[in-house]
Amino acid sequence: MRATTKAAVAVALVGGVAAGVITWAVNRDSQQTASSSPVSLSTATVERKDLVTYNETTATLGFVATAALSSPLDGTVTSIVKVGDTIDSGTVVAYLDGAPVVALVGDIPTFRALSATSTDGSDIRQLEQNLVLLGYDPKAKIAIDNHFDAATTAAVKLWEAELGVTEDGAVPKTRLVYVSGRLLVDTVAATVGSHVASGGSLAAGRVVERKVYLASTVAKHGAIGSVVSPGTPVVTGTVLFTDNGVPVIAVEGDSAALPALGRVLKVGVTDGADVKVLERALVDLGFDPDSTMTVNDHFDATTANVVQAWQAKIGVAAADTVTVPKGSFVVVPSGLLAGTALVVDGTTIAGDTVVSTLTAPAREVSTTAPVGDATFVFGASIEVEFPDGTRQTGTVVDVGTTATNSSNTPGATPSVPINIRVDQIPSTVDSFVQIPVTLRVVADEAKGAFVVPVSALVALAEGGYAVEAVDSTQADGTFVSHLVGVTTGLFADGFVAVIGKQLSEGLKVVVPS
Repeated sequence: MRATTKAAVAVALVGGVAAGVITWAVNRDSQQTASSSPVSLSTATVERKDLVTYNETTATLGFVATAALSSPLDGTVTSIVKVGDTIDSGTVVAYLDGAPVVALVGDIPTFRALSATSTDGSDIRQLEQNLVLLGYDPKAKIAIDNHFDAATTAAVKLWEAELGVTEDGAVPKTRLVYVSGRLLVDTVAATVGSHVASGGSLAAGRVVERKVYLASTVAKHGAIGSVVSPGTPVVTGTVLFTDNGVPVIAVEGDSAALPALGRVLKVGVTDGADVKVLERALVDLGFDPDSTMTVNDHFDATTANVVQAWQAKIGVAAADTVTVPKGSFVVVPSGLLAGTALVVDGTTIAGDTVVSTLTAPAREVSTTAPVGDATFVFGASIEVEFPDGTRQTGTVVDVGTTATNSSNTPGATPSVPINIRVDQIPSTVDSFVQIPVTLRVVADEAKGAFVVPVSALVALAEGGYAVEAVDSTQADGTFVSHLVGVTTGLFADGFVAVIGKQLSEGLKVVVPS
């Protein structure tokens, strides 16, 4: 309670205390005492601001994916990576019987040896992308496609020379392990001198950067432009980049079956699965609203009309013959974001090149919520507080479909797993595989309310609250003031929302210093 050492000049109660005005003029000394205890007084102002209270719950920040590296052959371990090492494209994971086992980036696992005698396949394209990216095609001779040709052989020989193995231009199945991106080694299962069987565990780690390579394979290369910005969601129709003015779009699908458009499409071209992939994408993008086009392997005049509408939308100039240039689309997995650009806008490239990457968040926040909880619906925004006190807004990206009764209480509402994506994760948690975080969900809010510090409230003997509005400050430091009755609302962060007839923004009120 605040004590007054100066006598009240006048007291007159007008109206109801709760929301009315008490015209109680008071001289307030900024150095008052009560029961010999000094109370220093100062002023605050009535502000108009939003007040929010939160419900808080604990969740876990963890890595979305882990990867295990298996030995491609029987052998004795003569060297192996260590815990904490990074594995990326080109990393020698281990030496078995003195031969290197090398990691490359890709989603297609090794299933055969590759050489100039191999039949065409997407695994060859995957190998070529890595060879180009690692610099083993310095004269830009490789065509990144499904065919292992002389340029591929030459690149493999350069790679073999660096690895210190026989330069025969062939890649044995036992040399490669493919990883889905950059890994951080958490465990090593084999030791130097130990024997591992084919398929046995070498190491395991966290996927700290998912990688899907995007290569330009247009027929005539030129300046790269319009490279998609990092973090952009990549869906069917996203323009990934342009090469020599040719827009290259993403098509969501099975990249192992058909990684990219490898030929020119136009009326009269032989039927093929690539035609069907393009037609399905154009339907999904809404360029055939009247369903005039049959989605099949055949490129006919109707297909050409739909293609023309799509090309006009993405800025391709009309031509006498509607064609879809080689390399105009790349088939990519769903749910990815644009990652690191490896070629900047304006760069002129001489040959097939990896222009950019796709990625996915390496870490997400996981929790559970009761079935039907509206707080955690797909797309909802949730504030996440990290152990260092920083807060970021996360987005619910997955609501599980398997419900469980974790409490084992009969009749209890079951819960489902929830995943929350946070774009900006502080570096202070980088060294943790998992770490608790706090989810803050709005419980109540008052928007644009008049607020004062809680300490400004005066409890009245007859009930209710008031604030002491300052009329003036006298030469001796005392305040001339009057009480204004208020109705209290939401309390949050040391403030309280108040309603009163004589309240206004900027009004000075008395508070303890």
